[in-house]
Amino acid sequence: MKHSAKPGLFAMAAGAALVALTLTPEAGFAAPLTVASYAMNNGAHGTFNYRDFSYSACAGVCDTTNAALSGGTGKLTDGVLPGLNWNQYGENTPWVGWDSNQNALYPGQTNPQVSFNFGRTVSVNSITVWVDASLGAGGVWHPASVVIDGTSYAIPLDGSDPAPRAYTFSGLGITGSSVNLQFFQQTFEPWIMVGEVSFDGTPVPEPGSLALLGLGLAGIGLILTRRRAD
Repeated sequence: MKHSAKPGLFAMAAGAALVALTLTPEAGFAAPLTVASYAMNNGAHGTFNYRDFSYSACAGVCDTTNAALSGGTGKLTDGVLPGLNWNQYGENTPWVGWDSNQNALYPGQTNPQVSFNFGRTVSVNSITVWVDASLGAGGVWHPASVVIDGTSYAIPLDGSDPAPRAYTFSGLGITGSSVNLQFFQQTFEPWIMVGEVSFDGTPVPEPGSLALLGLGLAGIGLILTRRRAD
């Protein structure tokens, strides 16, 4: 009877240990985080279309200026990093653009806000934002600042190169299931163009995962104890 019970106990303990070992790397190493959805007021149409027309779950308004978008994703997290200025793509540009001059007709176009949802609890270490900086061509300049979950990060005025660029905000230490970004436009130019936003960090294990981790460690201890007893 003693020996017939061992295989079942070992198999259960080994299985729990395997689950525990599988969970550990996910919680321990920073990596790109996947955005489940983001919400915002849609971009505008100027010379070309700067709306988020590729947005999913848009309920027919993904190509409508200032429409409230939520529950899906689009240009801002599609992995496409625009390498050309807003005026070099034509009508279907990869940029999402907001025009502060349209704020009277479309409230919310000035200093646009975007809420990114991860669908689970994560720890965000850094955020990278790709923006156009055509130095005033068509009224487009890089943001004056970006507010991340209530903390403002100023961007020094850069007039050295009229090209798209990326700004990375690191050392954030934000834990939660969502992050809010607000882009503040320059006071002397009306347009801001954002092409992509990416996040780097680690998923936070759910309570059930931690319980499995504890079960796995207990299983390993049981195996070692049984082997010593033999």
